[in-house]
Amino acid sequence: MRIVTENDMSEKPKKPYTPPSVVSYGHVKDVVQGGGGKKSDAAGTPPGGNSKATCWIAEVLYGVDDPRTLLLRAWTNRVYEQRETGWPLVALYRQFGERTAHLIARGYLPRWIFRVVFDAMLGHALDAVRPVRA
Repeated sequence: MRIVTENDMSEKPKKPYTPPSVVSYGHVKDVVQGGGGKKSDAAGTPPGGNSKATCWIAEVLYGVDDPRTLLLRAWTNRVYEQRETGWPLVALYRQFGERTAHLIARGYLPRWIFRVVFDAMLGHALDAVRPVRA
């Protein structure tokens, strides 16, 4: 057991004093609702209201606010915007995904098939965000 004395405490260098300052993160509405301020990010619309970035089938399979839906939405948007491998499939999804999601929700298309595909896509999305360890 070590006893701390006043001499031990005075040996540590003190951080230099900096006066407090005000940091602005923008208007409260923009911070709470997202950059576009049109809709809540949790409602499936990114800042600015870009409806092309929604993930309709994932919303049907997992739920609107589920982290898996949010991850897939961000990942597919990045794949499309940066023209990564698979971007033509994302382009097709953007064209037919919403109608397909309605058919899945109504029971006309089997949910389990899309669940298998989207779980596999989720694995790729997780691999894309995990840091590479040496």
